[in-house]
Amino acid sequence: MTVLALSLGLGCAIDQAIDRTKHTDTFLQEPKADVDILWVIDNSSSMESEQAAIAAGFDTFVAGLEETNIDFHIGVTTTNMDLDNGERASLIGDPIFLTRDDDYIALFEDRVTVGIEGSDKEKGLQAALDALTEPRASGANSGFLRDDADLSIIYVSDEDDCSDGEALADMDGAACYSEEDSLVPVRDFIASYRDLKDGDNGVFASAIVGPDVSDHCAETWPGHRYQTVAKALAGVIGNICETDFAGIMDELGLAVSGVLNVFQLELTPVVDTIEVAVDDEQVFESATDGWTYDEEYNSIRFDGSYVPERGTTVSVAYEIAGE
Repeated sequence: MTVLALSLGLGCAIDQAIDRTKHTDTFLQEPKADVDILWVIDNSSSMESEQAAIAAGFDTFVAGLEETNIDFHIGVTTTNMDLDNGERASLIGDPIFLTRDDDYIALFEDRVTVGIEGSDKEKGLQAALDALTEPRASGANSGFLRDDADLSIIYVSDEDDCSDGEALADMDGAACYSEEDSLVPVRDFIASYRDLKDGDNGVFASAIVGPDVSDHCAETWPGHRYQTVAKALAGVIGNICETDFAGIMDELGLAVSGVLNVFQLELTPVVDTIEVAVDDEQVFESATDGWTYDEEYNSIRFDGSYVPERGTTVSVAYEIAGE
């Protein structure tokens, strides 16, 4: 009886393994038709050279947009959300956002150099959300955000985000790190950004911020909160300590125009069953020239030197966990 019961138990286990449901997610690396791009620029005292580097690399950024003939809106705001800043979360310049009909390269280069007199509490996550929601969405920033366009947010800062809901109002900028438990949880911002879009249009976020470890960028803090948002919203993460932003600006331009490196899976996979292909050619798991699985965000991320080209089809096949 014991042997028979064991055999029956093994048989059930084998059958369950064989019968586990398989699933395939398919993604197209196709150009976007319309995209609204919000740049959130740190305007604190240490950001002069970084703003200049963004301006210098902007022609590289827009090359991808020009190649695909995307209909874009480009707006700029700052991380200064102090209550005495009457322009907080408002888009900078006249017109308040740029389109193909404007001299957009020269105008962007001018407005992205936002100065260095802003707050030492850089609240980029809150600035972006306030710029895109009421009362500014139909007031000061009216017309920027379109219902039928994708949204791409790009943060640029050499400090981490300090969006605190005014919990640290009576403290200086050092409290952003010593009292970080008082900050608004990043997951709340991610949920709020996602709520801005439904249907076929998506929300993406990228960041040029401080890396986890830096040997040559003494005044820079790791941008962990911005990095978390970028990972959750299928974005690009760049190192603000780089002296030349050409590479990251090219990556950002490709991502905004529809060449993504992160793909959100529909269901939860059995991790060791994941198989990834690009145009039917298998791509192997690798942190340098292949893909990795991000369990926290249930997504496939192409890393290092390998990002699927525009016009390709990405397929992710896996067995469904719990089936």
